This record gives sequence, C-alpha cells and structure tokens, in this order.
Amino acid sequence: MAQPDLFFDLIDDTEWNACIGRQGDEENYADGYIEAAIELAAAVLEKRMYEKRDTLVLPILYNGRHAIELTLKLVIGELVRANIVSDGHPKNHDIASHLAFLESKVMPDELFRERLSALRPYVDSLAQIDDDGQELRFHENRDGQRSMEGKALANIAVIRESLGKLQEVLKNLKNRSYSLCDEWRTGTRTTQCSRRDLSEIAVMLPKRENWASAEFDECKRRIKKRFGLGNRQFSIALDKIQETRGLSGLLGIETDLTHLSDAKADWLLKQWDKLHPPRKKADDLGTEYFKLDRAAMLQSMRDEAKVHEAIVCGLTEDEFADAETVYYMARDGVFPEFYEPRLEGKKRVFGARNDFGQEVRDLMSKTNFRRHFVEGLRGVGRINFAGGTLLDEAL
Repeated sequence: MAQPDLFFDLIDDTEWNACIGRQGDEENYADGYIEAAIELAAAVLEKRMYEKRDTLVLPILYNGRHAIELTLKLVIGELVRANIVSDGHPKNHDIASHLAFLESKVMPDELFRERLSALRPYVDSLAQIDDDGQELRFHENRDGQRSMEGKALANIAVIRESLGKLQEVLKNLKNRSYSLCDEWRTGTRTTQCSRRDLSEIAVMLPKRENWASAEFDECKRRIKKRFGLGNRQFSIALDKIQETRGLSGLLGIETDLTHLSDAKADWLLKQWDKLHPPRKKADDLGTEYFKLDRAAMLQSMRDEAKVHEAIVCGLTEDEFADAETVYYMARDGVFPEFYEPRLEGKKRVFGARNDFGQEVRDLMSKTNFRRHFVEGLRGVGRINFAGGTLLDEAL
C-alpha cells in the first residue's frame, strides 16, 4: 500500500484545492509572498501575539524581500521576451543588483521609470540587512557571522504599513511592464519615447493646423523638458505621432478607412437603430407587455429580415468586413496600428465562411454595436465622424 503524501494528497472536499506547478503561474509566486507577509504582519497585530513577535518578524521581512526579488525577475523576464532588453540578469538573489540592472537600461518610458524609481527605497532598506537572501533565513551568514549584526529591533506596525505600500508599488511596476510589452508590439515608439509617451505628447500639443503658433512653441518647450528630448528627438516624436493611426487623431488628423466611407458608416448605424429601438421604461411596460403577441413577433421578424437584406444589398462584403473589424478592435481593446492586418484577416474569414447574410445577422445582433463601432471609428482615425452627434448618441 502506497504511503500517503502528507502535503500533496487530495481529498473529496475540493473547496481548498490550490493551483500549483503546471497549473500555477510566475505571477502567483511574486503576489503570494507579499500577500503572505501582509497577512502575517496583520495577524500579529490584530491578534496581539506579543509572544510571537520575535519569531514571526523574520518570515514577514523575508517574504517582503522575496516578493521584491520575484517581481524584479518577472519584470526582467517580460522585457527580455518582448525584446525590449536584449539580455537578462545573472541568476542570483541580489535585489539591489536586479534593480540597478533595470535602472541602467534607461527604459524609453516615463511611467516605467517612475514606477521603478518608487521601488528604490524599499530595495535600499532590505538590501542593507540582507544583500543575498541569506540573513533573513539563517542565524548565521555565509561568512559565519551573526545575521543582521547591525540591527537590534524592528517594529511590526511600521513593517505592516510599509508592506501595504510596497504591494502597491510592486503591482504598479508589474502592470506597467505588461502594458509596455503589449505596446512594444505596435512598433509605435522612438529611441526615447514609448507609445504611451507619444500619446501623452500628442495630448499636450495643439491641433496640427496650429503648429505655427506661439502656443506650439510653449508646448514644445514643456514637452522637451518633461521627456528630456533634444530638438531632433522631438521632431522624430512628432513624425511618429503623425504617421500613426489613433495618435494622429489626437492632433485632429483624419485617416480614412480602407473600404468604408463615412456615409456608409452613418447609414449602417441607422440600420442598426431600426433593429434596436429604445426600450420602454420599466414603469411604462404594464401587464400587457408580458403577454405573448405572436402577430407582433412575426412582424418583428419580417422587419428584421428586411433590414438585414438592405444591409446585404447596400454594402459590399469588404465594406461590412471593415465595419466589423472596427467594432471588434474597439470591443477587444486592440491597438489601432493593427487595423490593416485585422481587416485582411476578417476578409479572409468572410471568404472562407461564404455566408454574407449570416455575418450581417451576427454583427447586427450585438446590442453594444453602436457604442464600440463609434469608439472604434475614433480609434482608427475617423475623428470628425466619430466626434459629432453619433458619439453623443453612443454614450
């Protein structure tokens, strides 16, 4: 008979099953250690466990330190996989060197640099007592000396407050790393500015037609100072903004869709409106609302069929594929830079499915079509069209 596994045997009650190993995730490690540190510190304080202060302070501090180490390693790994940095950091437990490694890369992203800088005080504090992950785990260090010889006391209330702030700092750094890697795929960046930086710059600038004004000169001065740009890098940033869907729209520059005109887009929205008239308020429904009216249902089905047929006749498949692409990009939060390849992919799907009528029925059944379609039009560059009454109605 096989011996029971005292830690990994499973029971019929699955309520407390936790995902580990192949079902776990690197992020679980980083998040788990900071959560454990916070929960343990809170338990000592809330349960007033005075007799356990001297023993539990060590795993509390170690878990906080280990959370920093794991988050820095996670971030570096993400940046390497996205080809934002070309090489990783040596495999060790020196959190100060991991932070210095990232700082040395001078990441072309203002927000990443800010969030990395926010971690510095926490690393400095813990690295001074444990530079290699040993002194919070063992009574003696590798040199045979007493661990943390220069310290005598630590206040768990202070530690608990700092851990809560550290958790937010680690979360912000990790999330900005994920976002930066996503943005990097668009290719919208310069050697000194990320896509987010360029978006911030575009918002700070006046509309394109006003660039010969004194207002532009003042904006240029503030932008160069904030992002540390010289004249050449500032000009490169302007060129990249103007050539990029979405960002150029922030300057008031219109960019056409490949197939769908504004007039056809407006017409398609009107057809959708016919299929989705405003709902009655609940107070106006009355008891008659809930009675099944078969004649009305049949008439509604005939009306819908007419609208669907009108769309099939009124738009080409390419025009409708354009509309569907714009809708899904906005709904799914896809960067405008991927508009062209997404459209080509949608057209291939249309060709393989070979059922234009069903494509129309599927898309026109979406109750959020108007909102996301108008949002998508703005995102891919139809600024004037999406910024007028259509946008007001969508909201």
